[in-house]
This record gives sequence, C-alpha cells and structure tokens, in this order.
Amino acid sequence: MPPRYETEIAVIGGGTVALSVAVGLLRLGRKVTVIDEGDSAVRASRGNFGLVWVQGKGDMLPAYTPWSMAAVEVWPDLAEWLRAFTGIDVALEQPGGLYLCRSEADLAARAKKMATVAGHVKGAYSYSMLDNRQLREIVPQIGPEVAGGSYSPYDGQADPLRLFHALHRAFAKLGGRYLPGAGVQGIEAAAPGYILDTGRDRIAAERIVLAGGLGNAALGRMLGVDIPVTPVRGQILVTERVPKIFNTVMEQARHMPDGTMIIGGSWEEDSGYDTATSHAVTRRIASDAMAFFPFLKKVNIVRSWGALRIISPDASPIYDEVTPGAFLVTCHSGISLAAVHMETVADWVHKGGIPADMADFGLARFRRAAPQQGAMTP
Repeated sequence: MPPRYETEIAVIGGGTVALSVAVGLLRLGRKVTVIDEGDSAVRASRGNFGLVWVQGKGDMLPAYTPWSMAAVEVWPDLAEWLRAFTGIDVALEQPGGLYLCRSEADLAARAKKMATVAGHVKGAYSYSMLDNRQLREIVPQIGPEVAGGSYSPYDGQADPLRLFHALHRAFAKLGGRYLPGAGVQGIEAAAPGYILDTGRDRIAAERIVLAGGLGNAALGRMLGVDIPVTPVRGQILVTERVPKIFNTVMEQARHMPDGTMIIGGSWEEDSGYDTATSHAVTRRIASDAMAFFPFLKKVNIVRSWGALRIISPDASPIYDEVTPGAFLVTCHSGISLAAVHMETVADWVHKGGIPADMADFGLARFRRAAPQQGAMTP
C-alpha cells in the first residue's frame, strides 16, 4: 500500500519533548509531521512537577550538568517567544531553588551529590548547603524537623500544561501536520528514509525522530536497537487553594498559578507501568510535607495522581542517530530541557552530525560502561 502522507521529518510522540523538537524544526523551515499515539500513551507531559531545574543533575554523567545549565539559561527566550507567538504565558519563574532534607543522613548524602556535580563544571557552579536556620531565613515557614538542604540560584519552574498547550499551538501556527490517535506499529527502511505504519496510515519520511518517551523502547526494537528506558513512578498530592506563601522554588512542593500547591517526593523504581497512587507512598509524602511545612497540617488535600518518569540507566538524556536518519531524543527532564530541544537538538536533526556538547549522550556510553550501582536519585 502506498504512503498516505509524505513529509521531510516525522516526529513520533506528542509530548513536550516531541513538540519542542518539532516546533524547532518548523522554525528551521522543515516540513514536519507529528505522529501522536494519543491518550492511550503513557503521558509524562501531563503528570509532572514543571520544574526548570539544574541542581543535582549530572552526578552519574558529567556532561548533563553543563547541558542543564545551558538549558535554563535560554529558557527565558523560549518563554518570551511562546508568549509573543501563541499568546500563552507559561508562567516561568527563576528565583532559585531549594532541595529540602528531613534527616541528617539525607543532608549528608545531598552534600556529597552536590559536590560531585559541581566538580563536573569548568568554572563557577553556584550552590550552597544550608542548615535549618539558614533555610528559615529564606523560607520562614520551614519546620524545625528539617535538617537542612541545598540551594541553587539557577532553578525555577513553569506551568507544564500551559507549556504543552503553547507548544501545540505554535506547531499548528507554523504549519505542522498533526496526526493524533496514531501509534506507530511498524517502521520500514525505504529510500530516502522510512515508512511508518500506524495501522491506519502510512507516512513516508526522509528522517524520523523517536521522541515517544517510554514508547521509545518499542520503537527501537522496530529498528533493531536497544533503547534502555524504564518507568519510575512519582506520586503527587494537590492541596486546596491557599495564599502564596513563599517565592522560592522547591523540589518537594510548589505553588501553582491557580492557587493550589502540588507536593511530591517519591521515586518508585519497581512500579512497572502502573500509574495508580498507593496509600503507603502518599502517606509518606504527606508526612514529609507536614514536617517541611507545618502549616500544611490545616490544609486539605483535594486530589492525587501518579505518573511515570522516563529514566535511562544514568538518569540522563539519550541523543543518538540510532540508524541513518533515525534520531533518538529521550529524557526525564522534558520541561527543563525544552529550550535546548527546540534549538540545539532540532538543529542537530535538521543538519545531522551530532554537536560536541551532545556527543556524550549517545547510546555507546551504556555499552562501554559497567552498570551503575545503587539506587537512582531524582
């Protein structure tokens, strides 16, 4: 059966990572089709915290630290362009961020991790380890049980759903073709590129981008490539609306534009593809939250959800041309990295030939390195 659609570049996936790359390619003048499995897919984009975050990233892969720093540096340009082009304010704030540690053991582990990360940067990497008194000078509402935490001036947050909406609107305004409800069931090599079979349509593309999150593992198998991504569940609690109390961004809790607070802090490596919430984990999150912020004892929880992170063996992105003309783009931090995905990564797919600052993110690192020991950390 002949292809129903032809395109220069087909991006497989409809989440934040896929749309960031797709919009970037359209801005470069390429003809782009997004093939989106739809709501039957595991959607990381609709279940995340929305942090634009640097601190702590790169402890297992040194290149990830400067890559994250570069991403948040250009994020304001992305936010302004989206506001001007789509009319959507993605609520970017970059006031600096705190990671809170309830126990002395947690604080010691955090200090060790931050020192490792700082050692990966040539030049200044600004962060501070703070005790309880120093934390409360920044956020007076922090409770006395908190041992301390880390602070970084690089960190911030954006509204993930507004960003998702803005990227889809930008894609449409730039003339991209969007095929929803179209999971890719087969990939065939065909000069000068590939034919993608969704069971409903056949799409001929000169180049393809694998940006389907956890679905990339199955897409890789269609090309004879092992893509090592696994699900790690995170659970989130949502409070009733409360007055905005603090302006600093925190990894465990954040104010949302609608007045609610979202509270997280779970990292469940044995959940499989189960996105349900569990009493044991939500109870632990609530206990930590009330220790971090005692005022929450009087605040109602109105809903909760679970979502799956896309995690590689070293918890860092993977960028690789896995077969000629087939580009893999996968990561856990699709919000934080959105700006570099739209610019640097899209330019790589456009031109080919991976740039130097992305070279360490290829699949080869998993073949040449021994498996990491110990549990992954967020």
